[in-house]
Amino acid sequence: MKNILLTSTALVAFAGAAAAEVTITGSAEMGVVGGEDVATQFFQDVDVKFTMTGQTDGGLSFGAAVDLDEAGNLGNEFSNQGVAIFVSGGFGTLTMGDTDGALDFVLTEAGNIGNPGSIADDETSHAGYLGSYLDGAGFADGQIVRYDYSFGDFAIAVSMEQNAFGADGLVLEDQTIGTVDFDGDSFDDVFGTEDFDDVNYAIGGTYETEFAGAAVTVGLGYQHAASADVFGFTDLGDDDVALYASDADAIGVGAAFTLDSGFTAGFTYTDFNFGDDFIIVDDFGADDDAVGGVQFENTDFELDGRHFGIGVGYTFDAFTVHANYGQYDYEFDRGVFDDAEGDITISGYGLALGYDLGGGASLLFGYGKSMASIDSDIEDSFGIDEDDFDTDTYSFGLSMAF
Repeated sequence: MKNILLTSTALVAFAGAAAAEVTITGSAEMGVVGGEDVATQFFQDVDVKFTMTGQTDGGLSFGAAVDLDEAGNLGNEFSNQGVAIFVSGGFGTLTMGDTDGALDFVLTEAGNIGNPGSIADDETSHAGYLGSYLDGAGFADGQIVRYDYSFGDFAIAVSMEQNAFGADGLVLEDQTIGTVDFDGDSFDDVFGTEDFDDVNYAIGGTYETEFAGAAVTVGLGYQHAASADVFGFTDLGDDDVALYASDADAIGVGAAFTLDSGFTAGFTYTDFNFGDDFIIVDDFGADDDAVGGVQFENTDFELDGRHFGIGVGYTFDAFTVHANYGQYDYEFDRGVFDDAEGDITISGYGLALGYDLGGGASLLFGYGKSMASIDSDIEDSFGIDEDDFDTDTYSFGLSMAF
Protein backbone atom coordinates (compact mmCIF):
# COMPACT_ATOMS: atom_id res chain seq x y z
CA MET A 1 0.00 0.00 0.00
CA LYS A 2 1.33 3.39 -0.94
CA ASN A 3 1.12 6.01 1.79
CA ILE A 4 1.14 9.73 1.16
CA LEU A 5 3.01 11.42 3.98
CA LEU A 6 2.14 15.04 4.67
CA THR A 7 4.66 17.03 6.65
CA SER A 8 4.69 20.74 7.27
CA THR A 9 5.30 23.16 10.07
CA ALA A 10 1.64 22.73 11.00
CA LEU A 11 2.23 19.03 11.63
CA VAL A 12 5.26 19.46 13.88
CA ALA A 13 4.73 19.55 17.62
CA PHE A 14 5.93 22.41 19.77
CA ALA A 15 9.64 22.89 20.21
CA GLY A 16 11.31 20.07 22.12
CA ALA A 17 8.65 17.49 21.29
CA ALA A 18 8.81 14.71 18.74
CA ALA A 19 7.38 15.43 15.28
CA ALA A 20 3.86 14.36 14.54
CA GLU A 21 2.84 12.65 11.32
CA VAL A 22 -0.30 12.47 9.24
CA THR A 23 -0.67 9.73 6.64
CA ILE A 24 -3.41 9.39 4.08
CA THR A 25 -4.38 6.02 2.68
CA GLY A 26 -7.24 5.20 0.41
CA SER A 27 -9.06 2.59 -1.59
CA ALA A 28 -11.41 2.40 -4.55
CA GLU A 29 -13.62 -0.39 -5.81
CA MET A 30 -15.57 -0.93 -9.02
CA GLY A 31 -17.57 -3.86 -10.32
CA VAL A 32 -21.02 -5.46 -10.30
CA VAL A 33 -23.24 -6.80 -7.50
CA GLY A 34 -26.42 -8.84 -7.46
CA GLY A 35 -28.31 -11.66 -5.81
CA GLU A 36 -31.66 -13.32 -5.30
CA ASP A 37 -33.33 -10.12 -4.10
CA VAL A 38 -30.83 -7.66 -5.58
CA ALA A 39 -30.87 -6.69 -9.25
CA THR A 40 -27.50 -7.03 -10.97
CA GLN A 41 -26.07 -3.54 -11.16
CA PHE A 42 -22.89 -1.48 -11.22
CA PHE A 43 -21.06 -0.87 -7.95
CA GLN A 44 -18.44 1.71 -7.03
CA ASP A 45 -16.98 2.80 -3.72
CA VAL A 46 -14.13 4.98 -2.53
CA ASP A 47 -12.70 5.53 0.94
CA VAL A 48 -10.04 7.81 2.41
CA LYS A 49 -8.45 7.29 5.82
CA PHE A 50 -6.40 9.82 7.78
CA THR A 51 -4.06 8.43 10.42
CA MET A 52 -2.47 10.95 12.79
CA THR A 53 0.28 9.94 15.20
CA GLY A 54 2.68 11.65 17.56
CA GLN A 55 4.97 11.04 20.51
CA THR A 56 5.79 13.04 23.62
CA ASP A 57 9.32 13.68 24.93
CA GLY A 58 8.72 10.94 27.49
CA GLY A 59 7.90 8.32 24.84
CA LEU A 60 4.11 8.40 25.17
CA SER A 61 2.48 7.63 21.81
CA PHE A 62 -0.85 9.12 20.78
CA GLY A 63 -2.96 9.36 17.68
CA ALA A 64 -6.26 9.10 15.89
CA ALA A 65 -7.68 7.41 12.81
CA VAL A 66 -10.48 9.00 10.76
CA ASP A 67 -12.17 6.70 8.24
CA LEU A 68 -14.20 9.05 6.09
CA ASP A 69 -16.81 6.54 4.93
CA GLU A 70 -17.75 5.95 8.59
CA ALA A 71 -17.27 9.49 9.88
CA GLY A 72 -20.68 10.92 9.05
CA ASN A 73 -21.15 12.14 12.63
CA LEU A 74 -18.03 14.32 12.87
CA GLY A 75 -18.68 17.37 15.03
CA ASN A 76 -20.89 15.55 17.54
CA GLU A 77 -18.62 15.15 20.55
CA PHE A 78 -21.10 12.94 22.42
CA SER A 79 -21.71 10.23 19.85
CA ASN A 80 -19.84 7.69 17.75
CA GLN A 81 -18.04 9.75 15.09
CA GLY A 82 -16.48 6.86 13.19
CA VAL A 83 -13.15 7.94 14.72
CA ALA A 84 -10.78 6.07 17.05
CA ILE A 85 -8.37 8.00 19.32
CA PHE A 86 -5.64 6.30 21.34
CA VAL A 87 -2.90 6.87 23.90
CA SER A 88 -0.22 4.19 24.32
CA GLY A 89 2.81 3.59 26.52
CA GLY A 90 4.40 1.09 28.86
CA PHE A 91 1.11 0.93 30.77
CA GLY A 92 -0.74 -0.41 27.70
CA THR A 93 -3.11 1.24 25.23
CA LEU A 94 -6.28 3.23 25.87
CA THR A 95 -8.59 3.63 22.85
CA MET A 96 -11.85 5.60 22.64
CA GLY A 97 -14.41 5.83 19.85
CA ASP A 98 -15.18 3.57 16.93
CA THR A 99 -13.27 0.51 18.12
CA ASP A 100 -13.87 -3.07 19.22
CA GLY A 101 -15.14 -4.02 22.66
CA ALA A 102 -12.97 -6.40 24.67
CA LEU A 103 -14.79 -9.57 23.58
CA ASP A 104 -14.59 -8.65 19.91
CA PHE A 105 -10.95 -7.59 20.42
CA VAL A 106 -9.78 -10.98 21.72
CA LEU A 107 -11.70 -13.22 19.29
CA THR A 108 -10.92 -13.62 15.58
CA GLU A 109 -14.18 -13.88 13.64
CA ALA A 110 -14.54 -16.74 11.18
CA GLY A 111 -14.96 -14.25 8.33
CA ASN A 112 -11.52 -12.75 9.03
CA ILE A 113 -9.65 -16.03 8.63
CA GLY A 114 -7.54 -15.75 5.47
CA ASN A 115 -10.13 -13.55 3.77
CA PRO A 116 -8.99 -11.53 0.70
CA GLY A 117 -12.22 -9.51 0.93
CA SER A 118 -14.78 -8.54 -1.69
CA ILE A 119 -16.02 -5.22 -3.00
CA ALA A 120 -19.42 -5.54 -1.24
CA ASP A 121 -18.39 -7.74 1.74
CA ASP A 122 -20.84 -10.45 0.67
CA GLU A 123 -18.89 -13.22 2.42
CA THR A 124 -19.35 -11.50 5.81
CA SER A 125 -22.84 -10.05 5.27
CA HIS A 126 -24.84 -13.26 5.51
CA ALA A 127 -27.28 -13.84 8.40
CA GLY A 128 -25.08 -16.44 10.09
CA TYR A 129 -22.09 -14.13 10.51
CA LEU A 130 -21.25 -12.81 13.99
CA GLY A 131 -18.85 -9.89 14.01
CA SER A 132 -19.40 -7.45 16.88
CA TYR A 133 -20.98 -9.63 19.61
CA LEU A 134 -22.85 -7.23 21.97
CA ASP A 135 -21.06 -4.06 20.86
CA GLY A 136 -23.77 -1.51 20.06
CA ALA A 137 -26.53 -3.77 21.41
CA GLY A 138 -29.87 -2.30 22.38
CA PHE A 139 -29.57 1.37 23.32
CA ALA A 140 -25.74 1.47 23.29
CA ASP A 141 -24.34 4.54 21.53
CA GLY A 142 -21.35 2.96 19.74
CA GLN A 143 -18.71 4.89 21.69
CA ILE A 144 -16.38 2.30 23.21
CA VAL A 145 -13.52 2.84 25.64
CA ARG A 146 -11.08 -0.09 25.68
CA TYR A 147 -7.89 -0.67 27.62
CA ASP A 148 -5.56 -3.44 26.47
CA TYR A 149 -2.17 -4.60 27.67
CA SER A 150 0.26 -7.21 26.31
CA PHE A 151 2.87 -9.12 28.29
CA GLY A 152 4.82 -11.93 26.68
CA ASP A 153 2.45 -14.24 24.82
CA PHE A 154 -0.58 -12.93 26.72
CA ALA A 155 -2.85 -9.93 26.20
CA ILE A 156 -5.82 -8.70 28.22
CA ALA A 157 -8.54 -6.16 27.45
CA VAL A 158 -11.43 -4.48 29.24
CA SER A 159 -14.01 -2.15 27.70
CA MET A 160 -17.06 -0.05 28.48
CA GLU A 161 -19.88 1.40 26.37
CA GLN A 162 -22.67 3.74 27.42
CA ASN A 163 -26.39 3.75 26.67
CA ALA A 164 -27.53 7.16 25.48
CA PHE A 165 -31.12 8.42 25.52
CA GLY A 166 -30.73 12.19 25.24
CA ALA A 167 -30.48 14.34 22.14
CA ASP A 168 -27.32 13.96 20.01
CA GLY A 169 -26.15 10.93 21.95
CA LEU A 170 -26.13 12.62 25.35
CA VAL A 171 -26.22 10.35 28.40
CA LEU A 172 -28.81 11.72 30.81
CA GLU A 173 -28.03 12.01 34.51
CA ASP A 174 -31.22 10.23 35.62
CA GLN A 175 -32.10 7.53 33.14
CA THR A 176 -35.32 5.76 34.08
CA ILE A 177 -37.88 3.68 32.26
CA GLY A 178 -41.50 3.05 33.02
CA THR A 179 -42.14 -0.38 34.54
CA VAL A 180 -45.24 -2.56 34.53
CA ASP A 181 -45.28 -5.75 36.57
CA PHE A 182 -47.06 -8.75 35.12
CA ASP A 183 -48.82 -10.93 37.68
CA GLY A 184 -49.90 -13.90 35.66
CA ASP A 185 -51.53 -12.35 32.60
CA SER A 186 -52.60 -9.09 34.24
CA PHE A 187 -51.01 -5.71 34.86
CA ASP A 188 -50.19 -4.38 38.27
CA ASP A 189 -52.37 -1.44 39.25
CA VAL A 190 -49.25 0.60 39.98
CA PHE A 191 -47.12 2.00 37.16
CA GLY A 192 -43.64 2.85 38.47
CA THR A 193 -40.20 3.82 37.25
CA GLU A 194 -36.75 2.44 37.93
CA ASP A 195 -33.19 3.43 37.16
CA PHE A 196 -31.82 1.95 33.97
CA ASP A 197 -28.27 0.57 33.82
CA ASP A 198 -26.38 2.89 31.48
CA VAL A 199 -23.16 0.88 31.08
CA ASN A 200 -22.20 -2.12 28.99
CA TYR A 201 -18.88 -3.79 29.75
CA ALA A 202 -16.62 -6.60 28.55
CA ILE A 203 -13.37 -8.36 29.50
CA GLY A 204 -11.20 -10.82 27.61
CA GLY A 205 -7.77 -12.26 27.08
CA THR A 206 -5.66 -13.98 24.42
CA TYR A 207 -2.71 -16.36 24.38
CA GLU A 208 -0.36 -16.89 21.43
CA THR A 209 1.81 -19.97 21.01
CA GLU A 210 3.12 -22.47 18.46
CA PHE A 211 1.82 -26.01 18.19
CA ALA A 212 2.78 -28.70 15.67
CA GLY A 213 4.32 -26.11 13.36
CA ALA A 214 1.33 -23.76 13.49
CA ALA A 215 1.00 -20.31 15.03
CA VAL A 216 -1.99 -20.52 17.37
CA THR A 217 -4.00 -17.73 19.02
CA VAL A 218 -6.63 -18.59 21.63
CA GLY A 219 -9.12 -16.07 23.02
CA LEU A 220 -11.71 -16.07 25.80
CA GLY A 221 -14.03 -13.27 26.92
CA TYR A 222 -17.25 -12.12 28.58
CA GLN A 223 -19.60 -9.25 27.73
CA HIS A 224 -22.66 -7.73 29.43
CA ALA A 225 -25.19 -5.44 27.76
CA ALA A 226 -27.84 -3.48 29.64
CA SER A 227 -30.27 -4.10 26.76
CA ALA A 228 -30.17 -6.05 23.53
CA ASP A 229 -32.15 -6.33 20.33
CA VAL A 230 -34.26 -9.47 20.22
CA PHE A 231 -32.74 -11.00 17.13
CA GLY A 232 -35.15 -11.01 14.20
CA PHE A 233 -38.09 -9.62 16.15
CA THR A 234 -37.28 -5.97 16.81
CA ASP A 235 -40.07 -4.77 14.49
CA LEU A 236 -43.53 -5.38 15.91
CA GLY A 237 -45.33 -4.19 12.80
CA ASP A 238 -44.96 -0.48 13.58
CA ASP A 239 -41.88 1.50 12.56
CA ASP A 240 -41.99 3.29 15.93
CA VAL A 241 -42.19 0.15 18.04
CA ALA A 242 -39.25 -2.12 18.88
CA LEU A 243 -38.72 -5.04 21.25
CA TYR A 244 -35.59 -5.44 23.39
CA ALA A 245 -34.47 -7.90 26.01
CA SER A 246 -33.88 -6.19 29.35
CA ASP A 247 -30.26 -7.34 29.40
CA ALA A 248 -27.92 -9.85 27.79
CA ASP A 249 -24.69 -11.69 28.57
CA ALA A 250 -22.27 -13.40 26.20
CA ILE A 251 -19.36 -15.76 26.83
CA GLY A 252 -17.15 -16.44 23.83
CA VAL A 253 -14.14 -18.62 23.05
CA GLY A 254 -12.19 -18.97 19.84
CA ALA A 255 -8.94 -20.04 18.23
CA ALA A 256 -7.07 -19.32 15.00
CA PHE A 257 -4.32 -21.40 13.39
CA THR A 258 -1.82 -20.30 10.74
CA LEU A 259 0.61 -22.56 8.84
CA ASP A 260 3.69 -21.51 6.87
CA SER A 261 2.12 -23.19 3.84
CA GLY A 262 -0.42 -20.36 3.60
CA PHE A 263 -3.33 -22.27 5.15
CA THR A 264 -5.30 -20.66 8.00
CA ALA A 265 -8.31 -21.88 9.96
CA GLY A 266 -10.27 -20.84 13.03
CA PHE A 267 -13.50 -21.09 14.99
CA THR A 268 -15.56 -19.21 17.57
CA TYR A 269 -18.28 -20.36 19.95
CA THR A 270 -20.49 -17.90 21.84
CA ASP A 271 -23.22 -18.54 24.38
CA PHE A 272 -25.90 -15.85 24.81
CA ASN A 273 -28.24 -15.46 27.78
CA PHE A 274 -30.95 -12.80 27.51
CA GLY A 275 -32.84 -11.24 30.41
CA ASP A 276 -36.21 -12.61 31.53
CA ASP A 277 -37.95 -9.25 31.07
CA PHE A 278 -38.42 -7.19 27.94
CA ILE A 279 -38.63 -3.54 26.94
CA ILE A 280 -41.04 -2.13 24.37
CA VAL A 281 -39.91 1.22 23.01
CA ASP A 282 -42.59 3.53 21.66
CA ASP A 283 -43.87 7.06 22.14
CA PHE A 284 -45.54 6.52 25.51
CA GLY A 285 -45.43 10.18 26.49
CA ALA A 286 -42.19 9.72 28.41
CA ASP A 287 -40.43 12.92 29.41
CA ASP A 288 -36.86 13.84 28.46
CA ASP A 289 -35.47 12.07 31.53
CA ALA A 290 -36.76 8.64 30.58
CA VAL A 291 -36.41 6.05 27.89
CA GLY A 292 -39.35 6.31 25.50
CA GLY A 293 -40.64 2.92 26.50
CA VAL A 294 -41.88 0.53 29.15
CA GLN A 295 -40.18 -2.45 30.76
CA PHE A 296 -42.46 -5.39 31.48
CA GLU A 297 -41.29 -7.45 34.44
CA ASN A 298 -42.03 -11.00 35.61
CA THR A 299 -43.13 -11.97 32.13
CA ASP A 300 -41.46 -15.41 31.87
CA PHE A 301 -39.93 -14.07 28.66
CA GLU A 302 -37.07 -16.44 27.78
CA LEU A 303 -34.57 -16.28 24.95
CA ASP A 304 -31.29 -18.16 25.07
CA GLY A 305 -28.98 -18.89 22.21
CA ARG A 306 -25.60 -19.88 20.96
CA HIS A 307 -23.52 -19.21 17.88
CA PHE A 308 -20.65 -21.02 16.29
CA GLY A 309 -18.56 -20.00 13.33
CA ILE A 310 -15.74 -21.60 11.35
CA GLY A 311 -13.49 -20.12 8.72
CA VAL A 312 -10.66 -21.27 6.48
CA GLY A 313 -8.34 -19.57 4.04
CA TYR A 314 -5.50 -20.55 1.74
CA THR A 315 -3.01 -18.42 -0.20
CA PHE A 316 -0.98 -19.82 -3.08
CA ASP A 317 0.98 -17.69 -5.52
CA ALA A 318 -1.27 -14.67 -6.27
CA PHE A 319 -4.51 -16.45 -5.33
CA THR A 320 -6.35 -16.43 -1.99
CA VAL A 321 -9.48 -18.46 -1.32
CA HIS A 322 -11.68 -18.23 1.76
CA ALA A 323 -14.84 -19.81 3.15
CA ASN A 324 -16.79 -19.32 6.39
CA TYR A 325 -19.95 -20.69 7.97
CA GLY A 326 -21.95 -19.41 10.94
CA GLN A 327 -25.09 -20.52 12.75
CA TYR A 328 -27.32 -19.10 15.48
CA ASP A 329 -29.49 -21.50 17.51
CA TYR A 330 -32.18 -19.87 19.68
CA GLU A 331 -34.64 -21.32 22.15
CA PHE A 332 -37.57 -18.93 22.41
CA ASP A 333 -40.48 -18.82 24.88
CA ARG A 334 -42.77 -15.82 24.64
CA GLY A 335 -44.20 -16.37 28.11
CA VAL A 336 -47.16 -14.03 28.51
CA PHE A 337 -47.20 -13.48 24.71
CA ASP A 338 -49.71 -16.27 24.03
CA ASP A 339 -47.23 -18.85 25.35
CA ALA A 340 -45.73 -19.32 21.90
CA GLU A 341 -42.42 -21.15 22.01
CA GLY A 342 -40.01 -22.97 19.74
CA ASP A 343 -36.58 -23.07 18.16
CA ILE A 344 -35.04 -20.65 15.70
CA THR A 345 -32.02 -21.54 13.58
CA ILE A 346 -30.43 -18.84 11.44
CA SER A 347 -27.36 -19.72 9.40
CA GLY A 348 -25.28 -18.69 6.43
CA TYR A 349 -22.02 -19.16 4.62
CA GLY A 350 -19.65 -16.96 2.66
CA LEU A 351 -17.08 -17.52 -0.08
CA ALA A 352 -14.35 -15.18 -1.33
CA LEU A 353 -11.71 -15.43 -4.03
CA GLY A 354 -8.95 -12.91 -4.65
CA TYR A 355 -6.21 -12.53 -7.26
CA ASP A 356 -3.40 -10.09 -6.47
CA LEU A 357 -2.46 -8.10 -9.56
CA GLY A 358 0.35 -6.31 -7.75
CA GLY A 359 0.80 -2.64 -6.96
CA GLY A 360 -2.23 -2.63 -4.64
CA ALA A 361 -4.77 -3.87 -7.20
CA SER A 362 -6.77 -7.10 -6.81
CA LEU A 363 -9.59 -8.89 -8.56
CA LEU A 364 -12.17 -9.98 -5.95
CA PHE A 365 -15.22 -12.22 -5.96
CA GLY A 366 -17.58 -12.63 -2.98
CA TYR A 367 -20.71 -14.66 -2.29
CA GLY A 368 -23.01 -14.91 0.74
CA LYS A 369 -25.96 -17.21 1.43
CA SER A 370 -28.47 -16.77 4.30
CA MET A 371 -30.97 -19.34 5.57
CA ALA A 372 -33.43 -19.81 8.45
CA SER A 373 -35.52 -22.50 10.10
CA ILE A 374 -38.28 -21.20 12.40
CA ASP A 375 -40.88 -23.24 14.28
CA SER A 376 -44.37 -22.77 12.86
CA ASP A 377 -45.96 -21.39 16.03
CA ILE A 378 -43.37 -18.61 16.17
CA GLU A 379 -43.98 -17.86 12.48
CA ASP A 380 -47.72 -17.66 13.07
CA SER A 381 -47.39 -15.57 16.21
CA PHE A 382 -45.10 -12.96 14.64
CA GLY A 383 -46.48 -13.19 11.12
CA ILE A 384 -43.10 -14.28 9.76
CA ASP A 385 -42.62 -15.98 6.41
CA GLU A 386 -39.61 -18.29 6.67
CA ASP A 387 -38.99 -18.00 2.93
CA ASP A 388 -38.00 -14.36 3.47
CA PHE A 389 -34.82 -15.60 5.17
CA ASP A 390 -33.49 -17.66 2.27
CA THR A 391 -31.47 -15.33 0.06
CA ASP A 392 -28.02 -14.70 -1.37
CA THR A 393 -25.80 -11.94 -2.74
CA TYR A 394 -22.65 -11.81 -4.86
CA SER A 395 -20.14 -9.29 -6.19
CA PHE A 396 -17.21 -9.21 -8.58
CA GLY A 397 -14.84 -6.38 -9.29
CA LEU A 398 -11.52 -4.61 -9.00
CA SER A 399 -10.18 -3.30 -5.69
CA MET A 400 -7.42 -0.67 -5.60
CA ALA A 401 -5.43 0.28 -2.51
CA PHE A 402 -3.43 3.51 -2.42
